[in-house]
Amino acid sequence: MRRLMGVFFSTILIFSFCIVLPGWTQEKKEMEGVYTIKKGDTLWDISSKFLKDPFLWPKLWERNPYITNPHWIYPGNPIRFSAEEPVKKEEPKMVSEEKPKESVAEPVVAKPEPPPVEKKPEVVAEVKPVQEEEKPFNFPDIRSAGFMSDMDYRGIGLVLESKEGKNLMSGGDIVYLAFKTSESILIGNKYTVFRVSDEIKHPLTGRTIGRKYNIVGNVQIIDQSGKFFTAKIIESFDAVMRGDYIQPYSKEKMEGLLIK
Repeated sequence: MRRLMGVFFSTILIFSFCIVLPGWTQEKKEMEGVYTIKKGDTLWDISSKFLKDPFLWPKLWERNPYITNPHWIYPGNPIRFSAEEPVKKEEPKMVSEEKPKESVAEPVVAKPEPPPVEKKPEVVAEVKPVQEEEKPFNFPDIRSAGFMSDMDYRGIGLVLESKEGKNLMSGGDIVYLAFKTSESILIGNKYTVFRVSDEIKHPLTGRTIGRKYNIVGNVQIIDQSGKFFTAKIIESFDAVMRGDYIQPYSKEKMEGLLIK
């Protein structure tokens, strides 16, 4: 009888250990900075849970280089929160072109002018000016001049990554965007990309009165995948970079009319 009771309690102990072991192993991995992907997980959700900010999901992508497409992750694969420092890509060095030296002009010898010849006044028919239609006229300096604000403005979205992995992007490049707004984001919509610049101080008191924000370009939505959007840079006034912010597109400012 005692032998049967011993076998019974041993069986219960082994069964409990098998149930607790997987959960304990998963908790140990999470404490070591590794999370195992479950069905239905996205980098957005994992970043929100462990990094407390869903917009930091590109850092998880960067720390797990085996992920080739951030929209496709598979259950059972590990996600590491702290990885080795990624190898920094060297920025292309700008080679300044040397301007040709100006040649010294030879002294010009003034030639004697011939005596003036009297001309009879000609009768010129009056030409009436032809009225022109209204034509679109853009002011590049105004469109890219940016704006100033006394608040910490971060727009309604963020440039996440370039499709080709570029650090500096310009017109024609494809980028991935994320939005944090309740308004509908539709394919075909245009948005303006801007970047936070220097603080502006009062010339007399030295007190900070605001901050300048530079306009760097405009993008247009071409595709959507879940919470993320794909856009094309339709024009750029400066290089577009990862981390630049997005604000609504102003048609009056970007497509103004000038009546001639």
